Amino acid sequence: MAENKYVIFTDSSADLMPDMVKEADIHEVPLSFVIDGKTYLNYYDQREITCHDFFDLMREGKVIKTSQASPAQFLEAIDPFMKEGYDILMISFSSALSGTFNSACTARDYLKESYPERKMYCIDTLGASGGQGFIVFQAGLNRLKGMTLEENKIWVETHIFHMAHWFTVDDLNTLKRGGRLSATKAFLGNLFKLKPVLHMDNLGRLVPVDTVRGRKQALMDIYQHFKDTAIDPDKNIIMIIHGDDIVTAKWLGEKLQQDFNVPKVYYLDLGPVIGAHAGPNTISLFFWATER
Repeated sequence: MAENKYVIFTDSSADLMPDMVKEADIHEVPLSFVIDGKTYLNYYDQREITCHDFFDLMREGKVIKTSQASPAQFLEAIDPFMKEGYDILMISFSSALSGTFNSACTARDYLKESYPERKMYCIDTLGASGGQGFIVFQAGLNRLKGMTLEENKIWVETHIFHMAHWFTVDDLNTLKRGGRLSATKAFLGNLFKLKPVLHMDNLGRLVPVDTVRGRKQALMDIYQHFKDTAIDPDKNIIMIIHGDDIVTAKWLGEKLQQDFNVPKVYYLDLGPVIGAHAGPNTISLFFWATER
């Protein structure tokens, strides 16, 4: 049993619900964001600001700036566990989108000097939001079922490239402000009600795949990607994360359940750190797939 004495950490970009964090015994390191000069920490329990209130501020036109977790935050969170004799499995936000993974690695290298007998593995999920959270949640359950640190590390590394991330945004101006869309394309897209469908590629980058006319067609495009690539949809759970739009999220989830006999759908809030770059009413679908 001693070889299973390890804990699992992730950062708050995983967008998990508090009850899932509790069920899988996950420890979090929060990222931060700034609104009107005030800094908030992005906790899963939304203790500093609710996701609903956050997206209402975005709808009002507030500009949000986000920050990665620092090495000092990881040190503060992890040191007490190493002091008690625990090893660490740290599962992080995509390094292509944030320096958070590098901060975790910096903390790991520092902690090695103080605890040379301890192990700390840092894994870059090359994912975000529910894609990251899905992996973290399952890794937590794996640990509780007796999977060793090394076995779980291999499991995570093996499954990363089978976690599909598909999403569509409602407000193209949010992508424009984040530098992911030109002002001209945002203007024309809003004028003609064009909606991008994006996914995370194998390098952990946000990549536009399709552009369709209207929100309904964007959702059906995501549906089609699920149909084409999902592994055993009648045996696996899926996650749908929404930017304060549970009605649309449930429409998509219920359709997938009806058409593919999906046994369970988790509906989760899109957190402020990812939400600041995606915007209100974003809909994201995460599932096990033959490829990303």
